[in-house]
Amino acid sequence: MLNYPIFQQTSDMGFNYLPVYSSLSVSITLHSCINIRNLIISYLETHQSQIVFISIKWSTFTFDQRRLCSVSDLCLSLFPGLEDVMANSRKYGERLHVWEGWRRQVGQRMRPLYEDYVDLKNEAAKLNGFEDYGAYWRYNYETIEDDALYKYTGDQLMDDVRSIYQQILPLYKELHAYVRAKLMETYPGHIDSDGPLPAHLLGDMWGRFWSNLYPLTVPFPDKPDIDVSNTMVAKGWTEERMFKEAEKFFMSVGLYKMFDNFWTNSMLVKPEDGRKVVCHPTAWDMGNREDFRIKMCTLVNMDHFLTVHHEMGHNQYQMAYRNLSYLLRDGANEGFHEAVGEIMSLSAATPKHLQSVDLLPADFVYDNGNTDINFLLKQALTIVATLPFTYMLEEWRWQVFAGNITKDEWMERWWEMKRELVGVVEPLPRDESYCDPPALFHVSGDYSFIRYFTRTIYQFQFQKALCDAAGHTGALSSCDITGSTAAGTKLRNMLELGRSQSWTRALQTISGDVKMDARPLLDYFQKLHEWLEVENQKHGRTIGWRTDRDPFSENAITVRLSLKAAMGDEAYSWNDNELYLFKSNIAYAMRQYYSQKNQSIHFTAENILNSNPTPRISFDFVVTDPASPSIFIPKSEVEAAIRSSRGRINGAFKLDDKTLEFVDIMPTLAPLVQQPVEVWLVVFGVVMGIVVLIGVYLIISGIREKPKEVTAENPYSADADGHSNKAYEDSESELTGF
Repeated sequence: MLNYPIFQQTSDMGFNYLPVYSSLSVSITLHSCINIRNLIISYLETHQSQIVFISIKWSTFTFDQRRLCSVSDLCLSLFPGLEDVMANSRKYGERLHVWEGWRRQVGQRMRPLYEDYVDLKNEAAKLNGFEDYGAYWRYNYETIEDDALYKYTGDQLMDDVRSIYQQILPLYKELHAYVRAKLMETYPGHIDSDGPLPAHLLGDMWGRFWSNLYPLTVPFPDKPDIDVSNTMVAKGWTEERMFKEAEKFFMSVGLYKMFDNFWTNSMLVKPEDGRKVVCHPTAWDMGNREDFRIKMCTLVNMDHFLTVHHEMGHNQYQMAYRNLSYLLRDGANEGFHEAVGEIMSLSAATPKHLQSVDLLPADFVYDNGNTDINFLLKQALTIVATLPFTYMLEEWRWQVFAGNITKDEWMERWWEMKRELVGVVEPLPRDESYCDPPALFHVSGDYSFIRYFTRTIYQFQFQKALCDAAGHTGALSSCDITGSTAAGTKLRNMLELGRSQSWTRALQTISGDVKMDARPLLDYFQKLHEWLEVENQKHGRTIGWRTDRDPFSENAITVRLSLKAAMGDEAYSWNDNELYLFKSNIAYAMRQYYSQKNQSIHFTAENILNSNPTPRISFDFVVTDPASPSIFIPKSEVEAAIRSSRGRINGAFKLDDKTLEFVDIMPTLAPLVQQPVEVWLVVFGVVMGIVVLIGVYLIISGIREKPKEVTAENPYSADADGHSNKAYEDSESELTGF
């Protein structure tokens, strides 16, 4: 990776060198200067911007300092500890623990910063006349040309990248199918034969390069090993010797010897004095025309041997244009700088070159059959596998900066695109508390990433041109330009242009092309492509992948909520707070369930992972083991825990088993059935009840009084004087004398 100093003396940024260049060079320089100045000014306008900028940079600085404790309680930093696990471990659970832990340690913590970063970068870009920050990045590829042949725009870049992705897709799909079959053998039961690849099984922390999968995928293991890592160690190679051999290679083609201060000022190994450093390999131009450095925590292995050539290739480019004005000291575009480093790696990786530096035995015979396929597959695991990864990452960022992917769907769309474009799936459910992209150094470090796509295309265009200049005959994959000053001169002529000409003209200088062309890359891998087609067909392998496959669905439970049906207009909204409450209730249910089994397991909301949310309020969730988040609690156990706490969960949301539905989990109690009742029926019933009661009362009263009725006639006339008539007395009051 290329880095630029921020402490270049301002006197060297003047225009005193400009008269020696064409008017086009002057226009390019002025254009660059104006936009650099404006972007810096507008970016630093607010106190908030400064805080976010410093926070992002500090997070990047501490990137390698994050420590993660493994399942064996061994706490490791990213380099070399965690990277070593991801490169060499064959334990599915251990790899998953490291993969997930890194994204929690870095991605989740970066989420609020990255949200502010997107807003502020967009604001700065718009103040400089760009539609968004993605457009500002793509501006690096735009050319200021009157001649239409050399004119190029940011929109053309997007179109070309998408078109080239489609061109390389058939080769990638064959490679993907082959690698999937080999991973299925290593991790049985974890990968579907027609599904995507779990992201944590691809050889590094990010799945960017698959080179560490070579031992699992080597087509003909009985052939001599072309990965010379063990040989380098056995022969006592040191980190410094790796750099010395790279320097010899550059000098052999007529390029530059490194300045003496390179060896004293560079950091070629990780310090042992306790200093905290970022180990990601970078090449530095200190801006004074005589100080060029590399910062790298080098290990003695083949991958780092090739990386050394790549980084020193950056230094060679920097030394070639060091006499230009400061603002023209850069690659023709960002992809050119990366491509120059990579073409050196292409030659350094060939068996012919490895034999020349005594890393393959003198009697090694490079045939054009099985050994060639081994070599090409190893190259493809690094080169072909990374193209969809790179395109997808930058396409996502372009869409984020353009506002086409909103913050509330970052992770949903990230993994949706990862499945569709790369054929890679998240091994654990993701929700919007995560922010997986900044877990990669380049994203958190604010680097445009499309350079790694364009460089891969350019490097094969460069390689073909240099091999032709060197008089190479035969397959492009066998070309080693070591010792060819003709090839070196052709390359140096292009390098010395720096940014003084548009990249379309610079490309024409070396290859005769004026735009990206994937044909040299496809030609390089043609033999491997044909072999993969036959091999995959022979074993009946599916080419391509289904996007609806993942490693966790069998343990996932689907939830559906019907708030409107339950509460009508009084329904509350479902948001992050409600989701957290849901997770907390499930965690409580899990604790209670296991406590009844005399097991104390401290489940928290962090152990409840949800995925596949829909606007109609449904989602899936799984439960992970608190002691090892890479292990799923079996679905049957989670279902039992939910059944035992169903009433509590329902009550927390004022719902019932029908409006808070756990799909495939039967209700424990049937809900009360309430029939709708009309008011007039109630009134009518009450009135009729009263009438009936009165009627019954009157009937009963009449029956009881009937025996008491006695008819008695008075034989006497009424006493007008009011005297008592003794002949008339109540029969019940008569006195009897016996």
